[in-house]
Amino acid sequence: MAFTPIETQEQFDAAIKDRLTRDREAYAKRFEGFKSPDEVQALTDQLNSKIKSLEDAAVATQEELAKKDAQIAEGETYRTDLEKTRIAVAAGLDMKYAKRLNGSTAEEWKKDAEDLAKDFRAAHTFPPLGNPEPSGSGKNTRDQFAEWFETNL
Repeated sequence: MAFTPIETQEQFDAAIKDRLTRDREAYAKRFEGFKSPDEVQALTDQLNSKIKSLEDAAVATQEELAKKDAQIAEGETYRTDLEKTRIAVAAGLDMKYAKRLNGSTAEEWKKDAEDLAKDFRAAHTFPPLGNPEPSGSGKNTRDQFAEWFETNL
């Protein structure tokens, strides 16, 4: 076999064609099962989209939970106010004093309502009203006025 020099590009391409084919096949087998950069980018975009939707759902859920917590707290406030009002009325206080009851339990509210009612009774005891009719006279006020009217005219 004699050596023949390669003088054109076509001759060079034909000479290395088999070797390039073998190398490409070897690399294809070596990287078989791996994803191409385009496939990786598409998968990354898909996962980022899913993460974004899950984050949005989490924010919506947190907002909904906050609303539910506020409703529960409001309901507890109404129950507390109702119980305080019942205790105040039972103790003989006006309903407007129910909000002034101190304590954190029904027993503490009852004790405070009883103390407050006792203080109000002590502070608002008035002497009995006297008889509006003049004493010592058997006449009623109308007859007395009629006499005065006749004598002064």
